[in-house]
Amino acid sequence: LLLVTLDTTRADRLGCYGYPAAEAPALDALARDGALLARCITPTAFTLPSHSSIMTGLYPMYHGVRLNGGVALSDTHPTLAERLGESGYRTGAFVGAFVLDSRWGLGQGFETYDDDFELDPGEQLDLARVQRPGDKVVDAALAWLQQADERPFFAWVHLYDPHTPYEPPEPYRTRCAGGPSRRYDGELAFADAQLGRLLDWLRERGRDQRTVVVVVGDHGEGLGSHREEEHGFFIYDYAVRVPLLVRLPGGVARGVRVAAQTRTIDVAPTLLELLGVTPPARVDGASLVPLLAAPGRGEARSAYSESVSLSMQYGCTYGQ
Repeated sequence: LLLVTLDTTRADRLGCYGYPAAEAPALDALARDGALLARCITPTAFTLPSHSSIMTGLYPMYHGVRLNGGVALSDTHPTLAERLGESGYRTGAFVGAFVLDSRWGLGQGFETYDDDFELDPGEQLDLARVQRPGDKVVDAALAWLQQADERPFFAWVHLYDPHTPYEPPEPYRTRCAGGPSRRYDGELAFADAQLGRLLDWLRERGRDQRTVVVVVGDHGEGLGSHREEEHGFFIYDYAVRVPLLVRLPGGVARGVRVAAQTRTIDVAPTLLELLGVTPPARVDGASLVPLLAAPGRGEARSAYSESVSLSMQYGCTYGQ
């Protein structure tokens, strides 16, 4: 299993979701070869709680992580990595942002948790700004994948590049020159190239026909919509509608398009069913396997999203 989470990625800024200016050939190819979930909703526009929901199948109010930092995911909540590790999988995680450092609880269940960030002990940290580029994250992931043993693997790769500041490296900086919106496109193009490296590794070693590949966004980005430049305050579509692509071995579900609303909390139970592993006793999400098998028959699922930043961080109250 290869799970790639794309940080700060709006679904409507990808070519496979209809954005003509996108430069994301790896994502486009994955969408052609697998299933595209057209309307996937995340429960929050913050990185740590959204990933906690992806990994547990729980909404934030139940796993207890509502914002970045301050509260870690409790080990009382079983994670995808724990369930797969218990079932004999080799597990490795490779993250691009300090907000997903192992101290925040997502390391549980992973034999390897690569969160190598350079921190100055005397510096006041802005958690969201401490990051490392996607090529370094993928370098670490590929080195781990090369050390294969007889066990199946679960690799989680987190690409933080689309997050601010929008500073894509060349050649994406030149190809996507312009204001913040275009530089954001450049960051997405760079992240896509790093995803391409992972997919190439699978294909070159014949592992693509034996590996479930899932790409999902954790939340979107404002880019000026509703006067929100970044994310975290509002739950308009730009903030909570994220990409979700699923490629299965043997061409199963190739070209499937699921129009019904789904949720990122559905990812963990879906993957566990696909891999034949029993899910935890309590999850808020539900497997998407029936929808992948019969996309036209599924009903839209109710999706909850929350914005608690203004009240929890700034003490704002809402009038009647």
